[in-house]
Amino acid sequence: MKVRQYSAALVFMQISVVLFVLAPLAQADESEVLMEGARVFDSIASVGCKTCHGEYAEGDVGVGPYIRGATEGTIRAAIDATNEMIVVKNVITEEQIQAVAAYVGQLGTMQPVRTLAKRGRFLPAELSVRPGTAVQLIIQNSSIEPHAFKSDNMGIDELVIAGRSSGSLAWQVPESEGEFSLYCTDCKLKDQFFTVHVDSSAAEFRRAPAATTTASDGAM
Repeated sequence: MKVRQYSAALVFMQISVVLFVLAPLAQADESEVLMEGARVFDSIASVGCKTCHGEYAEGDVGVGPYIRGATEGTIRAAIDATNEMIVVKNVITEEQIQAVAAYVGQLGTMQPVRTLAKRGRFLPAELSVRPGTAVQLIIQNSSIEPHAFKSDNMGIDELVIAGRSSGSLAWQVPESEGEFSLYCTDCKLKDQFFTVHVDSSAAEFRRAPAATTTASDGAM
């Protein structure tokens, strides 16, 4: 009986070690897939999905529809059925389709939160979100010069954004109410902040259903 107990304990330890090793590897693989999806979304066929669907898949350029949260099936159907997407269909691989689907799927789980950094100020300078919300924080840099942005209480060490461009990062809003802010570290105008109020009375983020792209819709 003692031998059996020892053997069971040993097997449990071995399984625990394997799971401990595999979990970080799985996370690393997922991160790599998402990064590849973002790269493909930005650059496939030298134009990127963003040319028609918007930089963050919100359908805000007036060509392709909103596709945040789109499924792999929806993306495949769009590639096959939309005439304007022939340029994408001719070059995209199976792995790239899966990566893009993972990327836009993740975007669909996050509430887009935007601000414009202009001459050191933020427009808007503040807004409210509900506790526990997954947020995609998007900062538009209106300057012709690159600028760096930082937060002392949001876990943002430094986000450098090129001139006349935007940058984004994922932020998991805490479950408790409070105020969180970021600022420009190298702008001429100092002491200007973008503040996120974590407030239970804020509007709840509801994921909008991604439109199913058809041949009559814009290209990807």
